[in-house]
Amino acid sequence: MKPFFFLFFLFPLFAGVAQSPSYDKSGFFEIELQSLQAYFHIPGLAVLVQKDDKIIYENYMGFADLETNRPVDAQTVFPIMSLSKTFASTLCLQMADEGILDLGTSIQTWLPESKLPSSVTLQHLLSHTSEGVPGTTFNYSSRYSLISSVLEKVSGKPYEEILQERIITPLGLSHTLPLVNQQIIDSLGSSLASPYYFYGKTEKGHFDTGLSAASGLSSTPRDLATFLQGLDEGKLLAATSRQRQMTAYQNPDGDPLPYGLGIFSQNWEGKKLVWGYGQEDCFSSLLLSIPEDGTSLILLANNNLMSDPARLINGDIRYSLFALAFLKHFVYSQDDWSLPTLITSDYLEESPPSASDKPFDRQILLANALAASFLGQGFPEEGEKSKALTLALLKHFQDIKKYGTISTLHLLSVLCEQEDDPQLVSYFLALGKYLIDKQADNPYSNIYMAFFYKGQNNPEKALPYFQAIVDAENYRPFWYTIEAWYELGMYYRVSQPGKARTYMQNIIDLGWNIGSKLVLAKQALKDWE
Repeated sequence: MKPFFFLFFLFPLFAGVAQSPSYDKSGFFEIELQSLQAYFHIPGLAVLVQKDDKIIYENYMGFADLETNRPVDAQTVFPIMSLSKTFASTLCLQMADEGILDLGTSIQTWLPESKLPSSVTLQHLLSHTSEGVPGTTFNYSSRYSLISSVLEKVSGKPYEEILQERIITPLGLSHTLPLVNQQIIDSLGSSLASPYYFYGKTEKGHFDTGLSAASGLSSTPRDLATFLQGLDEGKLLAATSRQRQMTAYQNPDGDPLPYGLGIFSQNWEGKKLVWGYGQEDCFSSLLLSIPEDGTSLILLANNNLMSDPARLINGDIRYSLFALAFLKHFVYSQDDWSLPTLITSDYLEESPPSASDKPFDRQILLANALAASFLGQGFPEEGEKSKALTLALLKHFQDIKKYGTISTLHLLSVLCEQEDDPQLVSYFLALGKYLIDKQADNPYSNIYMAFFYKGQNNPEKALPYFQAIVDAENYRPFWYTIEAWYELGMYYRVSQPGKARTYMQNIIDLGWNIGSKLVLAKQALKDWE
C-alpha cells in the first residue's frame, strides 16, 4: 500500500475527454461503474440510464448468484426496498386527485391506534416531517409504513391489491411484485438475485419479507424505467400532482427540506435532483432523475454497499459515488470536474498540484472520504485514505459551516474515533455545535456529539447530548434512542438508581437487541437487584 499524502487536485483519469469529439459518455461511465462495483464488493449490479422515453445505456454486471455463477440479466429481479415509497406516494396522490382522501388530514382520523399526535397528517408521513414538531424538520422515519394502512382503510382493499390495480397492471410491470413471504421468494427461483453480506468478505445473506408503503416490492431496471415514464407522461398522476410529488417540502419558514412526497428532492449547481434509495442488509437500490433534462438513472445491487456507505438516510445524494459518476457523464459539463469519481491510492501524488475550487471536486472528496471511512471498519488502509482526503479537503475548504452536513459530521466522528487529531476534532466540534444550533433535537447530531465525548472519557459533556435524544418529543425510538437510554442508565445507576432502571426497562420493553443493548440492559437490572 502506498503512503497517503495531502491531495487536492489529482490528475484525472479522463483528463481532456470533454474536448474530444469521440468522447463516449457511456463508455467512461461503465469504466467507473466497474471500479465502484469492485471497490464496494458488489456481486451483481443492474444499471439503466434513460433519456425521455429511450434507454441510452443498459448493463448487467456480475452475478445474481455466486454459488452457481448465474449472471445478472434484464430479467433478474431485485428487492427495491424503500424505492417502494414512491409507489405508495403515487397511490396517495391519485386518491387525492380523485377526492378520496385529503393529504392534510390527521393520521388519527384513520389510525387512532397509532397514538400519533393529532397534528401529524398524512402529508407529514409522506414528507418524513412527522417527527419533532410536525412539518418543521426532516427525519427519515419508519412511520411511513403506516401509509399502507391508511390506503387500505380508505379503499377497503388490501394494499397489495391496490398496487396491482392502480400501478402494476395498468403499466404492465410484469417483473414487479411484492415479496410478502418465503413462498413468493421460492416461486421466483433463479429469476431472483441472491442476497449477500459483506463484512470483510462476501457471504450468503437473507431476504426480508413483508409489504408496506415503506418497503417490500421487487422489480427490474426496465420495470422501474416504465414506472418513471408512466409518472412523467401523466399515465398515473395529473401534472400538478407529479410536480407536487417531486417538490421539496418546505418548513413554516419557507426553507426547503430534503424530501418531497415519497421521494427526495434537492438542488445542486443549477439542477434539480429527484432521487430515492433502498437499503437492507443484503440489497441496495438507487433511482436518480433530472426532470429538466428528462434523464434518469436506475441501479439495483445484491449487497447493501451501494447505499450504506453514503449515509443516504441523511437526504443528500451527493455523497453517493454512483450518483456522482452518473451526474459527471450524463448531466453536467465535463469541464466542471477535475477528479476521477473513485479516488484510489494510485492517484495520491507525493507533490500535490494546485488546489481546485470546483464544488464538484469538493463533493467527490467528501464522498470518497465518507466511503473510505465506512470500509475502514474492515480495512485499515481505507481509514488512512479517509483521513488523508478529509485533511486535504479541510485544508482548502476551511469554512465547514458553508458546506458541512450531517453526513460530513458522521465522517468526522468516525475519524475522531480512530485517533485524536486536533485539527479533525476542532472541525468536528465546530460543525456539530453549528448543526445543533440549527436543530437542537436532531438525533444524529446529538448522538455523534455524545459518542465523541464518551470516547474522550468525558461523561459529563456527553450527558446533555444523550439527554436531548431521549427528551425530544414526538420521535419514534430508533437505534440512537436505545444507545442513549443505555448510556443514561449506566450514568445514573449510582446517583439516581430509579431513573437508571427506567431507562434500562425502556430498552427491554422495546425489545430490540441493537448492539446487544437488550441483553446488556437485562443483565444490568439483574446486577442491580
